[in-house]
Amino acid sequence: MHNIIKTFTFIFIIATFIACGKKEASENTEAKFCLTDTLAKKIELAEVKTQTVANELVLQGKVSFDEDEVTKVYPLVGGFVKELYANLGDYVQKGQVLAVIRSPEIAGFANQNKMAEANLRVAEKNYQIAQELYKTGSISEVELVNAKKEWENAQAELYRSKEVLSMYNVGNASFYNVVAPASGFVVSKDVTLNMELRTEDIKPIFTISNLDDVWVIANIYESDIARVREGYEVEIMTVSYPDKIFKGRIDKIFNVIDPESKVLKGRVVLQNKDFELKPEMFANIIVKYEENEQKIAIPSRAVIFDKNKYFVMVYKGNCQIETREISIYKQMPTTTYLHSGLKNGEKVISKYQLLIYDALND
Repeated sequence: MHNIIKTFTFIFIIATFIACGKKEASENTEAKFCLTDTLAKKIELAEVKTQTVANELVLQGKVSFDEDEVTKVYPLVGGFVKELYANLGDYVQKGQVLAVIRSPEIAGFANQNKMAEANLRVAEKNYQIAQELYKTGSISEVELVNAKKEWENAQAELYRSKEVLSMYNVGNASFYNVVAPASGFVVSKDVTLNMELRTEDIKPIFTISNLDDVWVIANIYESDIARVREGYEVEIMTVSYPDKIFKGRIDKIFNVIDPESKVLKGRVVLQNKDFELKPEMFANIIVKYEENEQKIAIPSRAVIFDKNKYFVMVYKGNCQIETREISIYKQMPTTTYLHSGLKNGEKVISKYQLLIYDALND
C-alpha cells in the first residue's frame, strides 16, 4: 500500500509540473505579438519630433465689398424715375444707362443750351457784319473789338452749356440718364419706378462693386486682441461651401473698437474666383499662429483614447510594439503636442493603431 501511495504521489507531481509548463508556455505564446506581413505593409509610422506649438483661434465674421472698388451712384438732380434698366445683382458696364429721370431742372438746362446756340448764331452774324462795316470805315475799331468779344463770349457760354448737359447725361428734352461710372455688380439698389427724387435729400440710388476681390471682416474680441497680428495666416469657411477652405492672411487690423459690438475688426483680402463669395455671407475665420513653446509633436490620428486616458502605440519592430500612456499639452486637428510620454526619434503607429491596441490589450 505504501508503495502504491508513493507511486500516485510521483505521478501527480509529474502531471502538475507538465501542466504548469504548458500553461506558462501558453502565456508566453499569447504575450508574443507580431504584425502579419499584410498588416505591416498597411500601417503608417510617424517619427516623434520637437516642434514649436502651433495654435488656432476661431473668429466669426462676414464677407464684405472691397471698399476700394465700390462706387456709389447719386442722382445729380431731382425728379421722377421714369425708366429702370438695372436690378440688384446685375453686372453693368461703365457708361451703361441704369435709370432715366424726368426733371424740370434738366428742362431748364436744355432751354439754356438752346438759348446759348441762338445767341452764338446772332453774335457770329453781328461780328461778320462788323467786319464788313469796319472795312468800309462805317464803324470804329472799338466797335469791331466789342463785336468780336460778344461772339467769343457766346462761344464760351455754349461750351459751358454743353458741358453741363454732358455732365448730367441729358437725354431728350427734360430727361436725365443715370449711367454707371464703373463696371461691376449692382450690390445695392435704392430706387423704384416712378419714385420721386428730391434735391434736398440726395442719397445713392445704386452701389456698384467689382467683386473680383472681396474683404472678409473678422470680429476680434478684447480677450483675443493680444493673440491676433497682421500677417497671420487664416483659413476661411462659409456655410455655403462647408467642404471648401479659402486661405489668406490678415492684412490689416483696424485699431478702433466698435462702440456697439465691442470688437476690433480685422481684414482679409481674398481673390473671388467665379464670384463664389457674396457680400454679407457669414464666415468662420480660423487664425493660425505659433506659441513660444517647444513640445513633442505627433499626428493627432495616432492618439488612442481609452479608459479616460490617452495612449499611443510605440513601434520598435514588427514583434516589438509597446502601448504607451501619454500626457497631452494641446490637441489640434492634425497635430497633438505632449507634456510627456515620448522622446525624440521614437516612432508611433498612425494608421491601424487601434486594431493593434485591441489585440495587445484585450
